[in-house]
Amino acid sequence: MSIIMKLHLSAVVFLLVCSVFGIASNNQSQEGKDLIEKAAEKMSIFALPYFEMKGNVRIDNQGKPLDGTYLLLWNGPDQWREEINFPGYTEIQLGSKGVVFLKRNVDFMPLRINQLRTALGYGTAGNSVSMMSLTPRSDETIKRVKDRKVNGTKVKCAEIADQDKHTREVCVDASTGTLVREGAFLDKDMMPVGPKLFPRFLSYVQGGKPLAEVQVAELKTTEQFPSAAFVPPAGSLSRPGCMNPSPFRLVHKVSPQYPEEERRSHVEGTVAVYTWIGVDGKPRDFRIVSGVTPGLNAASIDGVQQWRYDPATCNGTPVEVETVLTVNYACGNPFRQRMSTCSLLSPSTPRTCIFPRFCKIASASRNSDCG
Repeated sequence: MSIIMKLHLSAVVFLLVCSVFGIASNNQSQEGKDLIEKAAEKMSIFALPYFEMKGNVRIDNQGKPLDGTYLLLWNGPDQWREEINFPGYTEIQLGSKGVVFLKRNVDFMPLRINQLRTALGYGTAGNSVSMMSLTPRSDETIKRVKDRKVNGTKVKCAEIADQDKHTREVCVDASTGTLVREGAFLDKDMMPVGPKLFPRFLSYVQGGKPLAEVQVAELKTTEQFPSAAFVPPAGSLSRPGCMNPSPFRLVHKVSPQYPEEERRSHVEGTVAVYTWIGVDGKPRDFRIVSGVTPGLNAASIDGVQQWRYDPATCNGTPVEVETVLTVNYACGNPFRQRMSTCSLLSPSTPRTCIFPRFCKIASASRNSDCG
């Protein structure tokens, strides 16, 4: 066989191998897409015309449980009402044709309330960890699908990568066909509501400790609720928005400077900053909701105010949303930072104080987080 024929044969074999791998890759991509879309559809209670959810909620308040109640009335995306009530804290949100009305007894969203909303897996904040927004974005590709176990449960997981090669996984319970959240989440006991399934118990956990829990007491389809149930309360503030907007996405991050005094003293911890992310993608109106020291708190605000986002959207239109950003400081790295709607708190971080009347100063050198 001549050298030319050998080269030609090698080229043919190479093309065949590439073709096989390409087909396999396309098959994996389609399998992963179908897997996620079917699971998301099965759990999308917001596709129901009308439903009511009542729940008992619990948050950690300086190491002690604080119990409250939760209510959601759903007449569709243009008419809904949500209530969260704890001793010392009340919140009402209503949705009406692209406008969200909000009334709280405080002028910010406390950290534990943000974590409670994260545990619920849906809401108006446009968090990337929402159960309603796990399907791949237009700039993401499904690389492969694999079988494994999560907390002893057999799952199928789709590995998703974006253009910057950042990866994430979306897993589906092989037996129920429902989404499985990992890491800080513990969801269990799927309950039927019409043709949908939803967890009876949802929680947000850090270091093995539950910080926010939801026990769904009742979730049922209903007749249409009367319009009187959706009248905004006096004193509520309004803004454009919706339930379950497409998530905002970080596109530019500036690392805060580790203050020299804290570096010399080996002070570590996590700073949580409440903020609004505008339609222009710029954070504004900063407030420390869980602090470490004045120096780390100030450095965190200096850093996050330079971060930029692709804004959250409702039906393709940018909307302003509130969230809690976190900055983690660790001397051993010497600096480590992670941004998310919630954080893995360092053991040296003071306990979180939720509401002003429960506040206690941890020590003279550290701030409480009552704002």
